[in-house]
Amino acid sequence: MLLRMCFIKNLCRLFLVLLFFVNATFALKAQNTSNKGRDFWLGYGNHVRGYSTNTQQMAVYITSDVNTTGQVEIPGLNYSKSFSVTANSITVVDIPQSAYLKGEGLYNLGIHVTAERPVVIYAHIYDRNVSGATLVLPTTTLGKEYYSINFRQVSNQANSFSYFFVVAVEDSTQVEIVPSANTQGHAAGVPFTVNMKKGQVYQVL
Repeated sequence: MLLRMCFIKNLCRLFLVLLFFVNATFALKAQNTSNKGRDFWLGYGNHVRGYSTNTQQMAVYITSDVNTTGQVEIPGLNYSKSFSVTANSITVVDIPQSAYLKGEGLYNLGIHVTAERPVVIYAHIYDRNVSGATLVLPTTTLGKEYYSINFRQVSNQANSFSYFFVVAVEDSTQVEIVPSANTQGHAAGVPFTVNMKKGQVYQVL
């Protein structure tokens, strides 16, 4: 009886060791990507009230666990602004309203953020009591297939839309878009292709 209990105890230990090994292996695989990086692309998307009056503002929040410096550039506007970040603090860079994407279509208004050492970036569009924010992922984490999760827009403001946009981080980028609902320029369920250069943004409303 004692021998049997020892065997069961050792078997349980072996099982726990194997379980730990399997968990550790999967955990290591999950650490291949991060929201921390040194190269980012984003856009200044459509926002409520902004479509006709352009009264909203956009800011980029940059933080890091180390001291670093970098640049925020909009090549299509010949805009460039240097920034510095003190470790464990936040630097705010305001984005010019001329980078705003008003309608559906292709724009030369990609916003490029680069840093000497890894940073984390958030973008925030706001107008009085209406705002939206997003975590910006570095180019090293980007993929080739995405679903945009949207809903029917209901607003007390005219020209308010659910939207998404695509930013090209390389020249000769070809994007196929299949809208599940009618957009301003395309019918639901009908695929269309956009050819893009580095730094271009295609917005769908």
